[in-house]
Amino acid sequence: MPVILMKHKFLLMMIFLFLLLSIICQIITGVIFRNLIREANNMSATENKLLRQCKLKYSNCYKLNGRMVNTAVFVDRFIQKMRCGHLTLSRMSHVSGQLMMLSVLVTGITICLCLASGDTLFQIIPYYLISILGLYLYFSVSGAVDIQGQKTILKTDLTDYLENHLMPRLEQESEVSMVQAKKPMQDVSESMEEEGKRGRQESVKSENDREELENLLKELLA
Repeated sequence: MPVILMKHKFLLMMIFLFLLLSIICQIITGVIFRNLIREANNMSATENKLLRQCKLKYSNCYKLNGRMVNTAVFVDRFIQKMRCGHLTLSRMSHVSGQLMMLSVLVTGITICLCLASGDTLFQIIPYYLISILGLYLYFSVSGAVDIQGQKTILKTDLTDYLENHLMPRLEQESEVSMVQAKKPMQDVSESMEEEGKRGRQESVKSENDREELENLLKELLA
């Protein structure tokens, strides 16, 4: 058995490399989602860069759209765009599956080469075992990580915080800013009314003074 495996050492290394990279991608994605879920339970004080960006983008979207924000759609798009390096987390999950398929493909190529060189079915059984065990390991890790389930939990937590905590606070801040914006206008209006009243009072006073002066002149002339 070791002899047949050593016969195609390069291809054997490629099989294990693709399998290892596939599992690493699964684990990294799962760890990132698990960390995000843990941080999402304390969104108001989180220091996580991705979650802080989520709050900031939601606040800006709320202010720009005039309180009309579809929170579920916003969270879906945000999760789809979350990145780890140059890859999104969704893309990394797909890459993991592609790497696993490459491992199976290289295994198949190796088996074909062995058969072409005259090896018997019994001699190529180790490659079948490697392929089957690799698939078992991949799906075991995938089930343990449960990326899709963690996405659902993260979406629920983010939607709950944005709708039930952040949105009411933004509404309150918006109302306060509107009241503060109206107050200077009211002050200007009140000051204009006061000036108008003073102007009318002064005109009435001057009219009374003029009448008194005319009456005094009439008495002197009489």
